[in-house]
Amino acid sequence: VDLMIPARTMTAIMGPSGAGKSTMADLILGLLSPDQGTVKIDGKPLSGDFLHRWRQSVGYVPQDTFLFHDTIRANLLWALPNAEDKDLWRVLRLSAVDGFVSSVPQGLDAVVGDRGGWLSGGERQRIALARALLREPSLLLLDEATSSLDTESEEYINEAIDRLHGKLTIVVIAHRSATIQRADRIVVLDKGRIVEGVGYAVMR
Repeated sequence: VDLMIPARTMTAIMGPSGAGKSTMADLILGLLSPDQGTVKIDGKPLSGDFLHRWRQSVGYVPQDTFLFHDTIRANLLWALPNAEDKDLWRVLRLSAVDGFVSSVPQGLDAVVGDRGGWLSGGERQRIALARALLREPSLLLLDEATSSLDTESEEYINEAIDRLHGKLTIVVIAHRSATIQRADRIVVLDKGRIVEGVGYAVMR
């Protein structure tokens, strides 16, 4: 697999189940080393001390988000314990969930329930996105982050993606066209190989 992801662009990775999307995500995150070849960031091999620094500079939002049975504030501060309230509200705005947090009586101190069970799926995902953004990552990876959401919740996530587009590097693993069509480039995987890599306009 030979793939280059330009900085501050959005790349969508799609393909059938078992195509290698999760493996690609693990390689990008530095959780997996390739059997052959190398993964490079800005020309530097992803290994040693640089690998550790890279993992700290990546934001990751999976399909099945985990939130602690604690307040919204505590769940956000897990990513950056010394963050101030102004930082929390900044990422909540970027994630299009500030309106919801402002509307609940306890605000940042509202308890989300076990695994965020007192929230809707869309609210959980957007709070998880805010948490991922708190460290100001250089790369944001969304792994099927909208696949189990209803249309309205997906629109909120896509609104957040629009706000972030061009400010950092975004990699989205998805299959819904509403998310994919926002990408600067679409990479199609099949059986561990890239079979197509084009802009969305070409796919249409």
